[in-house]
Amino acid sequence: MHWREKELLNVLKQGKLTTTEIVGRVNMSKATALKYLDGMKEKTLVDDEEIGTAKIWFLKTEEKIADKKIKILIADDDNNVINIIRYSIGDQFEILEAANGKEALGMVFARSPDILILDIMMPEMDGYRVCEELKKHDSTKNLPIIILSAKASVDDKVKAMGLGIDDYMIKPFDPRELEARIKMRLKQTPF
Repeated sequence: MHWREKELLNVLKQGKLTTTEIVGRVNMSKATALKYLDGMKEKTLVDDEEIGTAKIWFLKTEEKIADKKIKILIADDDNNVINIIRYSIGDQFEILEAANGKEALGMVFARSPDILILDIMMPEMDGYRVCEELKKHDSTKNLPIIILSAKASVDDKVKAMGLGIDDYMIKPFDPRELEARIKMRLKQTPF
């Protein structure tokens, strides 16, 4: 489930709300909120009713929400890294893949992952540039990002933190630690 959908679901746990009330409680435009609410309605997570000119939104069923797999986008030009992650945690999450920075950006906007695992050294666009681009857009500036890189210097870590990343792991890595960090970032336990 996308983090924006989670944000909307948390607001709707308070009860029935108009679109305007929802927008007043979340950090997104009315158009963005409606896009996600309409998508959530198709997934039968929420429903709406029209009262006069107002649209009232409410949660449909709690059971359906738990069934949705969290989407993790792994952006790395090393297929071995993607495979290690896929084979170690792929049964718990929906794994999306990108082989370079440009592809990663496109995937973020097209598939709306819940979290991004991002390498720094990639062809076409490095991980730093990907972070900079994502932080420019309201729809992606709060996307959790974990850097997974062979760059181990303090300067590299500080540069990434300055770009607003959520976590930094050095390769080689233990998939169990990565899984724990993903869960910690998403605050979703148990899976």
